Amino acid sequence: MTTTNLANVSPNIDWSNFNSTVLIEVTRPEGVFTSSGVALNKDTILTAAHCLRGEVLKVRVTTASSYNPKGKFIGIKTYELHPEYEPEHSNFQNDLAKIRLTSPLPEETNYYSVMKNDRDLTGNFVRIGYGARDSRNARTMITPVFKEVTEPQRILELHDMYSFSGDSGGPVFLQQKGQLYLVAIHSTLSYGPEGRYSYNPLLAAHRTWIYA
Repeated sequence: MTTTNLANVSPNIDWSNFNSTVLIEVTRPEGVFTSSGVALNKDTILTAAHCLRGEVLKVRVTTASSYNPKGKFIGIKTYELHPEYEPEHSNFQNDLAKIRLTSPLPEETNYYSVMKNDRDLTGNFVRIGYGARDSRNARTMITPVFKEVTEPQRILELHDMYSFSGDSGGPVFLQQKGQLYLVAIHSTLSYGPEGRYSYNPLLAAHRTWIYA
């Protein structure tokens, strides 16, 4: 696994615990695309809705640390976009989707619960994704810095210098009081007047739909 900008992360974290972050391969008429996701349990993946919208021919998932189109993949049963996702009005609000797998993830996969109360976001953020870096899609760990939360949409904005194509759908974790929580899903990047930052829908308000 690649690590980038780890200065703000506690050295006590076991990086192998992030094996719940998966790569998602989506085949469309115009080609094959990759994105990221995170396992909620042995057969359910959470990702960004925009990674699965439109015409999709095939979807498959891998837990490998880097992308190999000839590697081992898990097929999917179904996928579901968040019912309030409206790409015509916003490319990041409610940008969430669930994938159900045809077979379970490896037994050694570690899972984290969605944070129930996201009103206190003090702590260190860790974002993981398979964005294309150095001509390869490898599981990479980033430590963005808190910028603000957009209300009322509850979008977590992070100062984020290392977001690349393929990172969409990856998890944002919060390290708080020695614990790690799944707090958001990475949606998209903005080059705004305040610099380079990312939009990440917070998950607490969507727990009922996520765990349905």
